[in-house]
Amino acid sequence: MKIPEKEKRNVELAASAKAAESSKKETTARKTNLSQLRKNAKNRKTLLKLLAVLAFLILFAAVWMNADTIFEPLRGIASKIETRTSTSVGFPVSLPGSAGYSFEKFGENFSLLTDTYLYTYRTTGEQIYALRHGYSNPSQITTDRRILLYDKASYSFALYNKTSLIYEKTVEDKILFGALSNDDMAVIVTNSPRYSNILYVYDSGGNWKYTKKFADENVMQVAFTEDGEHIIVSTISVDSGEIVTSLYKYSIRSDEGYKWKYSFRGNSMPCGLYADLYKVTCICDNSAVMVSCSDGSLINEYNFGGNLRDFVISSDFTAIYYNDASTNLNTIVSLDGALNPVATVNAGANAQKILLSNDIVYVLDGMQIKTFSGTLLESTDSIALSEDCSDFIKIADSVYLLGYDTVNTERIN
Repeated sequence: MKIPEKEKRNVELAASAKAAESSKKETTARKTNLSQLRKNAKNRKTLLKLLAVLAFLILFAAVWMNADTIFEPLRGIASKIETRTSTSVGFPVSLPGSAGYSFEKFGENFSLLTDTYLYTYRTTGEQIYALRHGYSNPSQITTDRRILLYDKASYSFALYNKTSLIYEKTVEDKILFGALSNDDMAVIVTNSPRYSNILYVYDSGGNWKYTKKFADENVMQVAFTEDGEHIIVSTISVDSGEIVTSLYKYSIRSDEGYKWKYSFRGNSMPCGLYADLYKVTCICDNSAVMVSCSDGSLINEYNFGGNLRDFVISSDFTAIYYNDASTNLNTIVSLDGALNPVATVNAGANAQKILLSNDIVYVLDGMQIKTFSGTLLESTDSIALSEDCSDFIKIADSVYLLGYDTVNTERIN
């Protein structure tokens, strides 16, 4: 049967429309897929950028938090000290002739200061460097990473690390003493024609940060709190013929006055000062005083009668070594973290110095070192020495002993 021409054209048109519609759908689908691919690619690029930024921020934070450790080998590299007076390794270390010695722990090393040289040594007895300082009256203060060397009653001071000079400076007035924080800030206290004392604070690179002038008080000690922002200063003054001891808290970021002040009478001469974020402990020649670091309120005090010989202070333990006026015995009293007395022992007739490490009190007593554990001061051991020593330090599991003409070492069990 023959299909009419009109119907044939309708069928062709319908087929053509259907093909066009199908082609349109395929084109739209291809465009949609292409747009989605472009969108996905853009999202991947954005995600990669975000991951790269996040990785950079994490790396930057890690470097920032460990900057001291990472860049420490570069500090003072241009001023590295190359001079040595000995290439030998081992003990005993022979001492150079000197009118006096200062013997200090310096991290995992030790320093020896004479009237002409500053020496640093490893615990193997190997000399790291020997610096001819040129100071007429040298004094040193050490932390685990730095040595502050200053010329007492003169004008110069310098900061050193294990191998190098970090900086050297001079001040206008004669230096009385210095102090050093664990984050390498230095305090220099001077005499002055117009003031009793002037106190200067410098950062780890030797840049000036703070100055405080004292008109009618004498500065005795300076201690840094652990926040890197405040210092504690002990002073003495005279009122009606009586010595007044004062403790101050200052912010080194502000020129305003003190944050708080605590004063007490009793003709007490400050001899040592310790501060952390929570409390301040001041050891005087006849008493110990503890105040709150936040507001200066009194926490406790302990009085003793006799001649102060030595002391050690930590955050939760204080030991005071003195010659008791009533018994004429060399006495060590232990005080807990709130300055309450816990125990008392006889230090021995020849006791010279005490040292605190890991809650063990070490007593240099002539030809031996006695050890007492904890605040109860229970006798645990004694170490016999081959010669009489005048000073000692402890590093790791060994003690290092300053003798007449040698530095020697003994291992501690």
